[in-house]
Order: sequence, then C-alpha cells, then structure tokens
Amino acid sequence: MKKRAYCLFLALALTAASVAGCGSSSSSSGAASSASGESTEAGKTTSAADGTSAATASSGGAGSTFTYAISAQCKTLDPGVSSYLSSSSVLMNLFMGLEMVGDDGKSIVPGCAENYDVSDDGLTYTFHLYDDLKWSDGSALTARDFVWSWIRELKPETASGCLDSLFVIKNAEKFSKGECSEDEVGVKAVDDTTLEVTLENPTSYFPDMLCEAAYMPVQQKTVEADASWSQKADTFISNGAYYMKAIDENADYILEKNPYYKYADDVSVDTIKIVFIADSTAALTAFKNGEIDATNNLSAEAVSEFTGTDYLKTFNTIGTAYYDINCENITDARVRQALGMAIDKKSICDNLIATKPEPATGFVPYGISYYDSDKDFRTVVGDLQEYDPDGAKKLLDEAVRDGYQTPDSIELIVTDSSEQKTIAQALQSMWKDTLGLNVEITTYESNTYWDIYDQHQFDIAYDGWTGDYDDPSTMLECFSQSRQGSQWTDDKALEYDDLLKKAAAETDQETRFEDFTEAEKLLFAESPFFPLNFKVSQILVSDKVSYFTNDQLNHQLLKYTKLK
Repeated sequence: MKKRAYCLFLALALTAASVAGCGSSSSSSGAASSASGESTEAGKTTSAADGTSAATASSGGAGSTFTYAISAQCKTLDPGVSSYLSSSSVLMNLFMGLEMVGDDGKSIVPGCAENYDVSDDGLTYTFHLYDDLKWSDGSALTARDFVWSWIRELKPETASGCLDSLFVIKNAEKFSKGECSEDEVGVKAVDDTTLEVTLENPTSYFPDMLCEAAYMPVQQKTVEADASWSQKADTFISNGAYYMKAIDENADYILEKNPYYKYADDVSVDTIKIVFIADSTAALTAFKNGEIDATNNLSAEAVSEFTGTDYLKTFNTIGTAYYDINCENITDARVRQALGMAIDKKSICDNLIATKPEPATGFVPYGISYYDSDKDFRTVVGDLQEYDPDGAKKLLDEAVRDGYQTPDSIELIVTDSSEQKTIAQALQSMWKDTLGLNVEITTYESNTYWDIYDQHQFDIAYDGWTGDYDDPSTMLECFSQSRQGSQWTDDKALEYDDLLKKAAAETDQETRFEDFTEAEKLLFAESPFFPLNFKVSQILVSDKVSYFTNDQLNHQLLKYTKLK
C-alpha cells in the first residue's frame, strides 16, 4: 500500500473571464481573496472606490452574524439527493465528507478522514477516520454511516439526482439497477474508523470527488424516522461547521455554529443567515442599505456600480451555461446545429449577462486539464461551435429540402430572472432574423422550472453545469443516457455513451483523452444542446468582512468567512 498525503491540490488551471460575469477562461487564479485586501479580477488587483458605501456586518466573535442573500430557497438540502449547485453551496457548510476543500478554495484537506492509503493498482482506498467524530446531536459518527449513506443514495427509491457520482465505486451502478446485491458494492466499514472503498477502475481524481455533496454522510436513524427530515430544523442532523437552527421556506435559513464539528475552533462566525431575495435589484438595495453582508444575486447595475472596487469579488468557475434541445421534438441534428450557430454569443455575453463571461465555443470549459499538456482541454481541442449565421441558414435549408418540417412555433423555457428573460428575447430575435423560426418564451419560477424541465415539457430549455473535479468526464457525462435531459436516445447517443464508458475503463491516458475529444466532437455533431457561455462567479461582499472565499466549483464556503 502506498501512503498518500492529504495536501493534494485540485489541478485546475482555471482561467478568468473578463470582469463585469446547473457550469471559465484564460489565466489561473487562487479561489480565495481577502475581502479587505486584494480581489482577483482578471488577474488585476482592485481597491475600493472613493465614496462607495457598502453593507455592514457584525464584528467577529461571540454572537457574530453574517447575512448572505441567494435568489431562492434550495430545491433540496438532502446531500444524498441533490444535484443542484445552489443546494450544494449550502450543504458544504452543513455537512462534511471524508475530505473537504480548504480555506484557500482549492486545496484538499482532511474532513472526516485523517488520512488514507491507496493500493498499488489504484483500485482500493482505505480511509482512516478520526475517532472522535460526532453528529450535530452529539452522537458518534462512524465509517458505517458512510456505507449506509452511499448505499441509500444508490437505491432507486431514494430517487437521487446525483447517484451517478458514485458509479466510480465497484458495482455501484449495477446495484442501482438491481443487477447485484448490496454486499457486492465496493464500500465497507472494516471497523468504526476504517472505511475501505474499491473502484471500478483506477480514478486519479477520486479524492477530489469526495468533497462533493454526494459523498457526504447522513444520519441513518434520522432519515429512516422522517422522510422530510431535511425540510425541518428540528429534524435536521448534520456533521459540518453549522447545524440548521431554523428554516422559513419563504424567507431564510438560520445556520448556527456546530459545537460538535471536528474543526469548530476554526469557525469564526457564530451564525450564518441565508436569506432569499429573488429580484437582483432588490438584493442590491439590501446590500447598500446594510441589510445583507454579501450576495451572488447580481444585476448588471450592481456589477457596473461595483466593478473596480474591493466589494466585487470574482472567482473562476469550471462550468458552462447552455440550453438543452428536446431531440424528440427537434429531430434533425442539422436543425439543432443551426440553432447554436445562429446565436451571436459574444454580443449576448458582453451586453446582456452581468458578469460578462467568455462565450462558449465548446462544452468542456477552460480550466479542465489535458493530461500531458501545459494547456487545458479546451485549448487543445479547440473551438467546436462558432457564430456562423450563413452556415446556420444553409443547414436549416438542407434539412427542409430533405423533408424536415419546421414547426409553427418552438417553445423556449427559462427561469423568471430578469437576466434569463432578456437573454431569451435576444435568442428569439436572432432565430427569427437568421432562420425565420418563430419562438415562444415561457418563464417559470425557479423551483417550478426544474419540475417542468424534468418532465421534458419544452423544445429548448435553459440549463447549466458546474463540474466537480479536474477531468473532462465531469462535464461530458452530463449528456450520458443516465443524466441528460434532451431526450437524446438514438444510435449516436449510444455511441457517445460507449465512448465515455471506454474512457472510464481506459488506463492509457493518451487513448483516454482521445476518447473524450471524439465524444465532445460527436456531441456537437448531433447537438442535443448548444452552449452559451463559460461560467464565472462574482459576489458582492461588505467591507466589514475580512475574508470570504468560493471554491473553484462555485460553492460559497461560508464556514471560512471572517468578520472585522
């Protein structure tokens, strides 16, 4: 067995998009920035503008409170079910897995496991847990809690949105499909503090995956006693930096410092108040009035006003915003290609998106490594979709000549945020002007939107994904048969799946990355989607905050916040 150090780093050569931007462009950056000192903005240092008034926060120490605004209540706060970025951002502060992201936003540091060993063949990981771990109710947490939690997640009745994250574990996918027994899944508790995990194939990024919400434990007796345990504060048992003090589904979450947290001495702020403010203009007003201390719900006005100041923090993010195309409704791949090629993404990114991100010319964003190159995957593979209105019109005309019948109207669904509605109107206009297509826009409140999406009640739908680890698979698996929402199920879709499965089992890295390249090119040839932009995260932070950090997956690590 080879001893592996815990001080691993996410090898993410993340690149910054220009400032003013479910989920990055050129220049690497540390994910953390001091709220009172330097702020990373496209590699530049900024300082507060004269006369700028920002929100206030209570000082650190006993009774300190930090108020953070998000756009809506989380879809779920059950880590074994959630596949939503907004949910996992909150979960990172309530739960802790075997590992976790450090306070710099990028290093991997011990969580529940003090250290681990890896077998010579790279297939078996043996984790050595601390012997004094506790749940927020003071009861003991052991290796068996991880086994139970992961097996629960794989069971069909759990209806987990993230169970495929566990498919790197031996027989996990087979068990989820009823093809083997629970005992055959490659996870077992040797004793209370020793967890043995066997993988399907050597997976170098497995330690990074252990920071995901999908790998966090939940308490068996609590979950079995009440299926709605995560919706009520009095039944919400966790093991992270904070426990859930109160839930008001119409207003906020109140998180209180967890005295049983393994690293409680490192937690500076006693209370985290997460408030829901749907309208970005209202969020800006609340920030300027001192009612909130930070928010990621930014309007174009907020970005414009605070760009060039220390209040606007920019963090690089591995993610892509895109639109799914329902392949059962828009059946010709040439038409689907045309929809993406007809969009002037740069114009939309520069003028309609507050953060002014980089237009996406591929699906895998900048920042995902290419195994043998100092360049990243996106740079090596190159652009796979560019703005080409003439080419788009030609493809549509070819499809029509071959018998494709353009519908009287195409339904585009988006959330009801002002930015999404504005972008939708721009898409509608571009498709009408370039392709002569009539598009109807339907908007839904955020929580309702994803229910409609899951029922495939759309022709085109807004979507986005932020990766979980430094490998192309973290993005490309979005369009596997088990995950994609585009109803893409034909022979080419199965060929795409086969390429991903081949890459997963491949130990030769050159061949493996050739498979990923071929898969992404096939994805664009069939176009069950089109990308819009690579993600970048910006957050307004009060000058009363001395330290605030995101990780490179766009989770707000509120547990590391420090107040002046």
